[in-house]
Parts: sequence; C-alpha cells; structure tokens
Amino acid sequence: MKRKMLLFTLALPVIFCQNVRAQTSSRLVAKADLANNGAGFTPTDSTNYTYSGSRGGDLNHTLKYDNATTWDFLGDTSYINAWYYVQAFDANNNITSIISQYWSGTGWVNATNNIYTYDSSNNVIKIIQQTWGGSSWVPVSEDVYSYVGSKLVADQYEVWNGLTASFTSSSEKEYYYDPVTGYKTNETDISLVSGPVNQTEYNYTYSGTGQLLTTTYSTWNGAMWNPSTMYSNTFDTTGNLINTLFQTYDSVSASWVNSTLNSYSSFVSGNPQMDLLQNWDTAGGGQWDNIMQFANSYNGYNQLTSKIGESWNIVGTFEFALGDPMSNYYYETYTPSNVSVKNVAGNTSEVNIYPVPAQNMLHVDLNWNEAQAATITIYDVQGRVMRQWDAPNGTQYYSAVSVDNLATGTYFVKINGTQEQIVKQFVIAH
Repeated sequence: MKRKMLLFTLALPVIFCQNVRAQTSSRLVAKADLANNGAGFTPTDSTNYTYSGSRGGDLNHTLKYDNATTWDFLGDTSYINAWYYVQAFDANNNITSIISQYWSGTGWVNATNNIYTYDSSNNVIKIIQQTWGGSSWVPVSEDVYSYVGSKLVADQYEVWNGLTASFTSSSEKEYYYDPVTGYKTNETDISLVSGPVNQTEYNYTYSGTGQLLTTTYSTWNGAMWNPSTMYSNTFDTTGNLINTLFQTYDSVSASWVNSTLNSYSSFVSGNPQMDLLQNWDTAGGGQWDNIMQFANSYNGYNQLTSKIGESWNIVGTFEFALGDPMSNYYYETYTPSNVSVKNVAGNTSEVNIYPVPAQNMLHVDLNWNEAQAATITIYDVQGRVMRQWDAPNGTQYYSAVSVDNLATGTYFVKINGTQEQIVKQFVIAH
C-alpha cells in the first residue's frame, strides 16, 4: 500500500558550515537500532550508507552519501526493505537533490524529492519539496532563504497552488542577531496567509564565551507574547554541557515549572559517556525522579559508536527493561578532498523512541545537533495522523505521549524540525 505522507529525512536546511580537511577522516557507513525484549537486545532497524570519492559525514556533519538503505526487522527473524535514499551533488559537493523511496513489497517506489539551489557562496537559497504523483514529481512546497552576508535572515515557506500552478507564500521565519557578538538572539515565525501575523518566537541568551544558556519559546495571543517553555543549559569550567533543564510556564503563578532534566557526565574529549534523564515530581514539595540513563561510547575520532538506555526500576536501581533502546554506529576511514563547502545541515541528530514495542505510553527523547523547534507527528501505515504536537526550540526535548487507544500495529514518528527532519518506525502491542 502506498504511504501518502511526506517523509523528508536524513538531510534538510541550512545553519552551519564544515570545512573539509585534506587528511584522514572517518565517515559513518552504517547504524543499527535495537530494543530490549525482556531478555536482551534485538534489532528493530538498520541503515547502510555508501559514498563515492572524498565525500563523507557523521552524526555531527552532513552525510554526503550517494545512497542509503534502511531495513526494518520483522518479527525477530529477518530484515525487510523499508526506505531507500539517493543524493546528487554539484561540482562543489553541495547536495542538489534527495530522493526517498519506500518498499512496496515487490520494488522501490518514489515517495519524495527535495531539490536544493545555492548561491555563489554555497548558501542554500531554495529548497523545493515534491511528492510522487504516480508518473511524475508533483510540487508541494518550497523554502526560500535570504541572507545578509553569510547570516540567514529569513526563510519564507510557500505552498503549491495547483489552480495557479505557482507557489503561494504561507509563512516566514525571521532571524535576528546581536550586532556585536553576531549570535542569533531571536527567531520569529509569522503567518502570511492573512497577515503578516505573529505566531511564535524563540529568544536566546548566551554566556560571555558564546555558550547557549537559555532558549525561550513564546506564542502570540494577538496583543503580546506569552512565554510557554524554556530550556536552560549549565556548563562546567571547561565548557562541557552538564545540565539541560526543560521548564513550562505557569501563567497563574507567573513562574517557570520544572519538567525534565538531562545531566551529562564522564566526559571524554568533551563527549559525555553518561546521560541521565529525570522527570520533576511535584509530590512532597517536588523532587527529581530518575527515568533512564544512557551510556555512550566513542571512537578515536570522537564519533559516537553506541548509545544504550537503561530504565530506573521501582526498587530504586537502573535495570534493563522491555523496550529500552540501543543504537550502534559503524565507520570507515577515508581521505576527504580539500574543497571547502557549506553543509546543508547537521542532519543526523538522534531520537530515541521507547519502549519497543509500546503498550500504553511512548517516550520520545530527542537530541538535536543544532537548537530548533519541531512538530512531532505519529502516523499509521496508511499515512493518517494519529497524534501531533509541537516541541519548543532547543537542543534536547523529552515527551511521553499516550498510545493506549491506538490499535496494535506499526506506526511512524515524524519529527519535522526547523532545520532537519527525522522519521522513526515503532510498533504498538497491547
């Protein structure tokens, strides 16, 4: 059955650049996701990346692969085809298109196509999103980017109008920077349908050395901005991020209320080997309750090689439980070219979906490489929206959503961020 949803994944818009160095480097060639079945970890899906020549990428830099294949693990017995991605490049190694295809059971079927256009400085200035219409690509939307110098100042989102055979402006993101430091201080979302009308905004504060301290998300009520959520980061004296606090705003008490806390420790070359997730419990005056801890390992290039989640049990210790996640990453060394180009995005941020299978609650633990807001959607295999909610701007986000009334079966979580998008498959078994 053809899936009617847009699954833009593995790469999207614009923020930072990577200078490729002419020396031996390491690139991601495969990743595997697993879940605890109560007795041990079993596979859930796997992805393989192939490259040509001097292109590469990893979890912190754009994956400039030629093609990638994702397999789902079926019934604890074997892998089956799921998704296939093909990327094309220009002479400067900029990504010019990304085509995704899904497995129909007998062959690969086109699903989506993203087409990228760049200026002379290798800044992406337009991304056109298309979906497969059965015999040809059909426009869906486009993003048009504007710059002042090298700084992105606007992203106008336009939707395809079939009657006029043209794109119509729908919304715009406007970016503002501190004139002295150059740091981004504000991002405002504006509706252009009957406007311009303010919708949401994100405000950022920094330390004197440029560390992101707070990200505040607010909504427009027609007359003023109402604060909604906030991420606050804490760093140690060497610059390592050690805590990320997520809070929601209580308009009655006009105060911020604790929600979740990620604590990072045991750093190796700036990379945390431990990540503790806690929820705020308001009972008894309030306290932090352990939810899950993640153990991370890295290779000699400081690239993540494994991430294992372990749940907190009712007797007060960490113990592997049904649905706990594990991800493994595999690399190869290569020699990149000395061509310096801009990346489309730091597009391999991580999301952990657990437990697998889900029964009553599904947990979404998201870690972006770049701070951004997102819309999170759960689809069934027919592309119907089962759940949808917004995640505020930030680098980390945690949520637990009820799936109690969803039927047993296979579903997809699509995380549509302002800079990149991620799609994960999961199973509900009541």
